[in-house]
Amino acid sequence: MFPDLHLVPEDGRAVAVFGLDAERRAALADALSWRITSRFQAESLEAETALELRDAGALADRLDKNRGVEGMAPVRVNADQVRLLIEAVVTYISERDPESYQPPEHRARLEQLNDLVDPLFDLAFELDKADKVLGGSTF
Repeated sequence: MFPDLHLVPEDGRAVAVFGLDAERRAALADALSWRITSRFQAESLEAETALELRDAGALADRLDKNRGVEGMAPVRVNADQVRLLIEAVVTYISERDPESYQPPEHRARLEQLNDLVDPLFDLAFELDKADKVLGGSTF
């Protein structure tokens, strides 16, 4: 699912680098932006929540950086960021996929996100394994 996937070390953590087409990048960016809006709408945020919001926003901006650029573009994520994407995708699908009619564009977006769920879980698993190796622990 993720062409040219490479795991590279960065600051003691494993980072996945892979190419992703414009439609899937846009779908991930939209799901993450929607999740940020729905999760972090509060009158006041605690420090930890504010840091999560900042990190999520930075990831959304990176995914959205190449919006409108056709073809493949690089995506770079660590295990925590992949888990954030999984949370965003699963929540988006569960809350935005009612039984009623959906416009074709929205239905296509939901299908793209559905196709990404399993590969994202697999990627999180691989990154966690690589983080353990980089941390010097055994399995």
